[in-house]
Amino acid sequence: MKAAFIKTSVVLVCLLTLVAPCVAEEINAQKLLEQLDENLWANKKFISGRLIIDNGRKIRTLTQDSWMEGATRSYSHYKSPAREKGTKMLKIGGKLWMYTPRTDRKILIAGHLLRQSMMGSDLSYEDMMEDHKLSHAYAASVEKMEEFEGVQCAVLHLVAHDKKTTYQTRKAWVNPITKIVLKEERFAKSGKILKRILYKDYKKIEDRLFPHTMIFKDLLKENTKTTYKFDVIQFDIEIPARYFSQSILKR
Repeated sequence: MKAAFIKTSVVLVCLLTLVAPCVAEEINAQKLLEQLDENLWANKKFISGRLIIDNGRKIRTLTQDSWMEGATRSYSHYKSPAREKGTKMLKIGGKLWMYTPRTDRKILIAGHLLRQSMMGSDLSYEDMMEDHKLSHAYAASVEKMEEFEGVQCAVLHLVAHDKKTTYQTRKAWVNPITKIVLKEERFAKSGKILKRILYKDYKKIEDRLFPHTMIFKDLLKENTKTTYKFDVIQFDIEIPARYFSQSILKR
């Protein structure tokens, strides 16, 4: 009886060691990336949220409203704290303008400036304004199956189609059952890891599963992190045309 039990246990262990590679082979990586986009991406959306910036010495919170349309147009309006209140950002195509009421002028943020830290956070201006379908920008393959926070994830290796894409490669830890991403890493062209993002607090919004918390870590900095909390999320809304005009910056 004991020998039979041991034999059964050995067989189970062998089977479990074979499951992960088999599952990885069966997953269509590009299809999984498309399903991930179906949860995260909408042609039009509104987000009201908080950026909680921890620089290792102090923590400050910025509140903002953002409207996004497609991959090329977005507008953000900062409501607090007092120092940043009234700051606005407008993205049209590949250009980003920023208006600050303290100087009462708008500036064009372009080129290498887009990669700089936004307001001292772990996000760059590009990170903050980015909103495109990953399945359109990247080719995906399954690197391996790996457990993350108790979930067996497919680790997707993403390679950019366009050489101008900010992050030429990414890795995403995706739950193949729920089609949600739990962790992401973004890399420079050299292969050096630059950012790590954790996706948390997923909730059902209509027919989507969407994270209400994202934790950004700039790996070129020490003892910092930025938590992006989404308080209000609305998809497929009507956005006034004036929100994507430079005239809104000084209203």
